[in-house]
Amino acid sequence: MLSDKLLSLLGALSKPERNRLRKFVHSPYLNEQGDVCRLFDVLDAALRKTSDKRPALDKNAVWAMLYPHRPYDDAHLRRLLSDLTQLTQRFLVMEWREQDPLSEALDLQRALERFDLPKHMVATERTIDRLLDEYPGKSVEYHFAQYRKHWNIFARASKQVATAGFSEKLVAADFHLECFYLAQKLKLYIDWLLYRGFRVSEHELPLVSGFWDYLNDPRFDEAPLIRIFQKIILCFTQIEEESHFEELLQRLNQPDSPLARTDLRECFFIAQNYCALKINQGNTRYYYRYFDLIKSMVDRDLLIENHQIPEAVFKNFITVSLGAGQYEWTEQFIHRYAEYLPSRIRENARIFNLAYVYFYQKNYERVIECLRDVEYSDVVYALGAKSILLRTYYEMGEQLALESLIESFRVFLLRNKVISKNLKREYMNFISLVRKLATIAPSDKKALDRLRQRVSQTSYTMPKNWLLKKLAEIEAGRRY
Repeated sequence: MLSDKLLSLLGALSKPERNRLRKFVHSPYLNEQGDVCRLFDVLDAALRKTSDKRPALDKNAVWAMLYPHRPYDDAHLRRLLSDLTQLTQRFLVMEWREQDPLSEALDLQRALERFDLPKHMVATERTIDRLLDEYPGKSVEYHFAQYRKHWNIFARASKQVATAGFSEKLVAADFHLECFYLAQKLKLYIDWLLYRGFRVSEHELPLVSGFWDYLNDPRFDEAPLIRIFQKIILCFTQIEEESHFEELLQRLNQPDSPLARTDLRECFFIAQNYCALKINQGNTRYYYRYFDLIKSMVDRDLLIENHQIPEAVFKNFITVSLGAGQYEWTEQFIHRYAEYLPSRIRENARIFNLAYVYFYQKNYERVIECLRDVEYSDVVYALGAKSILLRTYYEMGEQLALESLIESFRVFLLRNKVISKNLKREYMNFISLVRKLATIAPSDKKALDRLRQRVSQTSYTMPKNWLLKKLAEIEAGRRY
């Protein structure tokens, strides 16, 4: 079979992107190998004939299309494939650079130093100043660009005899380099705090002596991202002092935020992590704070990035919104935003999460309608769907359907080779607990105590709160 590395790269591009890539590959300045051009055309034609982003292509068949009268030469074909892969990667870099005109102008500023072209240099630096003035927020990239601009000017002046008036460029370069470094350092520190909040960390993130005091220098008030990051760090290092979180929200909710869109988006996600920690501590009030943050991101169009929503973000938003009791809003959210999920899991995620909403709404018929006949290609969604369906049959008192699903679920777990042993064990325990809930006698106090003890030892990976609630209902004489 043909190289999966190259096919997966080409298949990841949209048709308009591959059209531009064709011009790139066929450009004599960039590629003088006609065989590589023909190879691209063969592979592009194959991709256009199928919806599969990695079509199965035979090496010999591709060779025959390239060289109908030559014997197969594997080494030669592999070289062509490698050359086309490298060209495609260069194309991706060029496409990426064209999205950043400021970096391109800064590179031109540096390149023009080779020539004595003062008019061109003045025009380029005027363009740089304009792009910096238009830059959307003072991000770390903004400060690094400012550093590059001022350093390029100083470096050029230092090679000349007359350098008067340029020393302030060195001072400006130093300031913006500091802002870049400090903001990046704080960002890394926040990532470490978040990691430490959910996992055991054997490492400390080193900080130079006096780092925190140095940050309080009033000069850095001109870098709002540094001040926001300082507040975020206080939220996570003094988690019980909720006033830090309130102040953070005030800054994030400013109508004219000085932050770049990507930084503001990231800060909203970090604030949601704070809410998640509070929820894990048992403070369910933070479901509503978390939902407010979600709604703010949606209202301010901060959710979609590069025409996509990460699957984990989508799932978290739905879980939290349901926890906050926002059932109608959650259903509308799924209908509106599921199309931005990666195509590989889009339909699974849409159906599964709609069923999840209907389960919370106690609309059990619609849950069954969504899930009963769906075959999930993703094992995570398959497990989640079976778990919801199991609880649905229990809630409806459908004993025969419940017992049938328990048995088929058990067989599914035993036969599946993808699911880890630990996860299999947890799901086996869960279906055993559901079966026990469905059959235990409310009058058998000892059995109820033993069951409660088993449920209390259940991981929160499983629907532990639901199990506890159903157990309490049985003890109160209400099974369904």
